[in-house]
Amino acid sequence: MFEIKTITLHFLNSNVVMLVEDGVQIDRVIDFFSTHFVIHEPLDDTSSCIATIRIQKGAADPANYADNQGWESVYIRKSASAFFTIPAVRQQIGEKEYLFCEHTNTLLTFDAPNKFIDITSGDITSEAFNLILIELIRDVVIKNEENEGTVILHASCAFRNGLAYLITGPKGSGKTTTIMELVHRFGYQLMSGDKTFLFEKNGVLMASGWPDYPHIGIGTLTKYPEVIKKVNINMNAEEIKDIWSPKHKVAVDPQLFRELMPSSEPGVQCPVAYIFYPTVSSSPHCFIESLSNHQDRIGENIETIPENSDSSWNHYIEVNHDKLQLSVSKITEMLEQVQAFRIIGSGVLPEHESISLPLHLGG
Repeated sequence: MFEIKTITLHFLNSNVVMLVEDGVQIDRVIDFFSTHFVIHEPLDDTSSCIATIRIQKGAADPANYADNQGWESVYIRKSASAFFTIPAVRQQIGEKEYLFCEHTNTLLTFDAPNKFIDITSGDITSEAFNLILIELIRDVVIKNEENEGTVILHASCAFRNGLAYLITGPKGSGKTTTIMELVHRFGYQLMSGDKTFLFEKNGVLMASGWPDYPHIGIGTLTKYPEVIKKVNINMNAEEIKDIWSPKHKVAVDPQLFRELMPSSEPGVQCPVAYIFYPTVSSSPHCFIESLSNHQDRIGENIETIPENSDSSWNHYIEVNHDKLQLSVSKITEMLEQVQAFRIIGSGVLPEHESISLPLHLGG
């Protein structure tokens, strides 16, 4: 008889229970989520859980479950990097949805009415299998949080003195450069690298970080030789003409990134202090200035799945888009009241009251 290990992951309004068959190695998955999720012992009452994920080793033959002629192609994750791209096929039969990933021989069975997700895989030790499990947990938690009133901002987030400092903007604008400056030179902690979850609590705009796969630009890395050494990257920055282009990014192991960046504790929720909008370039100078009107910029950086989009790779949790839009409107109004600053130039931050002085909300 196989021993079953029970693990509970908690994030904001979401509990996910994992029942893991003996021999299935998910240490890397737990390490990935432990930076921001709280890992619990088994819960006495699982009725509040959004999903129980049961994982077992075994040959996954989709023909035993579904019609071979009815599969449609989807991507669990699609990326410019082949490593992070996970193709699959999907089929709905009755109340159950099936997804099969051929390259890892992994079958996922979604039973939404009973809150179960079963995973059978013949490749339970590979990084590709770990990625499938990570994307599954991220997907169900994000959708549940959106239904609970949480809004996702495409933003890095720094933490200091019990407050969150948002750094937002389009890809390549300098979010990672700015947060590395705040952490390495001004004593902040990393709270989130790419997405920040925002919600209202007792009339206060609150923030929580989110685990991700760090991608750091070559231009940013040139400022931190010690990071380049630890990441073990061979590069000649002088030969890169457009060094600040977002296309020149390298993936960094999430655990190594946390070792390089002093970080806030898992599960931290705190009020938002300021918002920074960086535009980093090869300029020899850098300055910070107050930004009086940033409503348009906020909307550009809020992340939601369009209501009529079929980009979701599974339908275990359906997002209530009407409710989500109400949440987006409320959080946007609250963000508009937060003091905003522009950071323009080299990204080597000067002393400025927005980052150098302690802030206490409400005076």
